[in-house]
Amino acid sequence: MKKREPLVSIIIRTKNEEVWIESCLRAIQNQIYKNIEIILVDNFSKDNTVDIAKKFKVKVVRIKNYKPG
Repeated sequence: MKKREPLVSIIIRTKNEEVWIESCLRAIQNQIYKNIEIILVDNFSKDNTVDIAKKFKVKVVRIKNYKPG
């Protein structure tokens, strides 16, 4: 029996990132390692960031007043 690879969580913070989010998610999707979850933490983007991200297998979490640390 093949041992399952550990789950890796990839967390991406966004705010109005429609220009690059699709290429970012596509690059993650094309990785060899497949046991991943993608969590998009969005600061209420006013563009199409979330709509584009929803084309992929991602969990979207919206946080107001997000300040990266």
